[in-house]
Amino acid sequence: MSTKKNIKCKIGRLNLRNRLRSLKRKVKVHNFNTAKTAGIIFNSPDENSFEAIKQFLSYLSQFELKVIALGYIHSKKIPETFLMRKGINFYCKTDLNWYYKPKNEIVEQFINQEFDILFDLSIKDFFTVNYVGSLSKATFKIGKQSDNAHLDLTIDIKENKSVEYLIDQIKHYLNIINN
Repeated sequence: MSTKKNIKCKIGRLNLRNRLRSLKRKVKVHNFNTAKTAGIIFNSPDENSFEAIKQFLSYLSQFELKVIALGYIHSKKIPETFLMRKGINFYCKTDLNWYYKPKNEIVEQFINQEFDILFDLSIKDFFTVNYVGSLSKATFKIGKQSDNAHLDLTIDIKENKSVEYLIDQIKHYLNIINN
């Protein structure tokens, strides 16, 4: 990584750390039956993982959850195939400031939404997705095990690093929790 990029990342992490100091969030464990609202964040989906995310949205609708999904596309433009999806919003590189902080109004609304559960379906680590997940006011945050400390429940997916497997594991554990 270049020196310039390292400096940008450090400034971004400092900004995130400063914002996290003022974040007050009450952690409460939810399952599919106790939650009323859910947020989903993900990044750079390929065709298979995007299909898995859409199926997960459909699965969540069985529980009458109000769900909003936010995807980060790691390019300067959002591909046509991802646009115009009901309940799924996207942002891309052009929606980031110079130290990789999202500057999109949709992202700020997502961060400020008080979800019962936040599903982080990101397989690759991107600072901007971590930024959104860390600042989310969700009461229960779930995702893959990583260095990001913003999750309340982490799932180890080392044996199968795919969105499909992560979703299967989330379904498994949330069906066990609080029953």
